[in-house]
Amino acid sequence: MHDAPSLPDSETSILEKAQLKQLHDEAAAAASEPDLYERVRELTARALHERRLALQNLGEIVGAITSGVGSGLAARGGEMKDGLKQAMTGIDTAVGSAAQAASYALQEAAAQGKAFKDNELKASLEQLRDLETQLVDSLKQTASQSGDKLKEELGYLIDHLKYSGSRTGEQAREALQQLAGGVKAGSKAGRAGLSESASTATERLSQVASGILDALADSLKRQSERLRS
Repeated sequence: MHDAPSLPDSETSILEKAQLKQLHDEAAAAASEPDLYERVRELTARALHERRLALQNLGEIVGAITSGVGSGLAARGGEMKDGLKQAMTGIDTAVGSAAQAASYALQEAAAQGKAFKDNELKASLEQLRDLETQLVDSLKQTASQSGDKLKEELGYLIDHLKYSGSRTGEQAREALQQLAGGVKAGSKAGRAGLSESASTATERLSQVASGILDALADSLKRQSERLRS
């Protein structure tokens, strides 16, 4: 049976299909290399960087890379479990780093006194909050398009991420905590010495991040209670 999933196809895709195909093909080629983790990490990081950390494209990027690795592993034959685990760790590491970079960009903008629109600021911070969910959802979509063996192995990875969490989730929550604390990127002095406009921007960033963190904590508590019931 052919286990390779199809390339994600969305009429509303922000990324060009040619770019997605290139990601898919490079990931498929990486499956034959001994350093699959590092290859996939670099590929994911490069894709996010080239999109200027456009994390709203995360599902498409992860879907293309995951399906590419799946295609490569299926064509190679043999054990698939370890290869997928390496690839997923590489993706997770790269996305987690991108989450931190995105938070630093927000901190820097606040330190420079940028006036945030509430809706735009809230959307940016919620994007950080939801990265782990996006990661899992993109794997679910890839699994739904896959043959039996790959679908099974992706299912194990999805279950692991849902119950054990991911580096992406840890980094995103840490980033939100830093923002909520008003931590200025690269400074141990906090808001000391900032201009009035920068202080106001940092305070607003902190307030919105705090609200999002509170909502996230409440959601995680309810989820934990459901799992124990």
